[in-house]
Amino acid sequence: MKTTHAATTAALALLACGAALAQAPAGGAPANRPPPPPMKITEVKPGLFFITGGGGNSELRVTKKGDILVDTKNLNDKDYGDLTNLIGSVSNGAQVKVVIDTHHHADHTGNNEKFIASGAQVIGQENIPKIFEHYTTTLAPHTPASPTVLYKDKKDVKLGGAEARLYHFSAGHTGGDTIVYFPKDKAIAFGDLLVEAPTVPNYDAGNGQGSILGFQHELAEGLKLKWDVAFPGHGNEPMTRDQVVEYKKKIDQLISRVRDSLRAGTPKDKLIASIKTDDLGWKLGGQFWAPAPRVDALVEELSEKK
Repeated sequence: MKTTHAATTAALALLACGAALAQAPAGGAPANRPPPPPMKITEVKPGLFFITGGGGNSELRVTKKGDILVDTKNLNDKDYGDLTNLIGSVSNGAQVKVVIDTHHHADHTGNNEKFIASGAQVIGQENIPKIFEHYTTTLAPHTPASPTVLYKDKKDVKLGGAEARLYHFSAGHTGGDTIVYFPKDKAIAFGDLLVEAPTVPNYDAGNGQGSILGFQHELAEGLKLKWDVAFPGHGNEPMTRDQVVEYKKKIDQLISRVRDSLRAGTPKDKLIASIKTDDLGWKLGGQFWAPAPRVDALVEELSEKK
């Protein structure tokens, strides 16, 4: 894999800027908190790029007739500007014609509105606008723009000789998940169904309409497709098929251990602490696992007394 010269230059400039900003805390943040990593663009296969930083990861498929972009990062002028600058450094002036949302979270959909204003079509699963009706977040000043084109289970996107196949196999990370498969490039973007440790897997139960069993199912369906490189929603590097297989096994183990704990009669308020995950590389708890509504949803799905 190679990083473009333009991306390296942009990354160094942004790092210097971040270091300068870190000297003065904002909003009560500690002065020694490290700045977020700068965006970086890496060409993974000819014409197919992986963009980290600025929120959730993005993928870019460049063609002579315009570009396909997967996920639009955090909603703010800086991240949008950094993202479009990196896109411009590799796309030879071509415009982003199609945006694909892997799910509704604002670190992935934040700049939808700006790409819509620039003339792009934004595609997402049909549940996203419904989820947005109840969505609140600290990641954005307001709810991101909904997709302009909706699909239910499957949709094909073709542009300039490139192809992206969109799949919604079930609710998983959220109720509006999309797995983006590039069959000609033998690559796949899982969104936040796939994350690199130490980031903890998150199924957004409740208003996010996520499902832990659906999470497991979506990964299994994605593994049936023919690809050799996978893009995680969070993490610094693409992943191999073997790495995704191992990740899926960890999800299977996690579900099995929750079921075992429920069979043993563990009460709800002690359930998360009872699950061994150190060997999986995850620490359960925090906003993804500890809140009572999340625990209730987990028990509802996995309890044999359902």
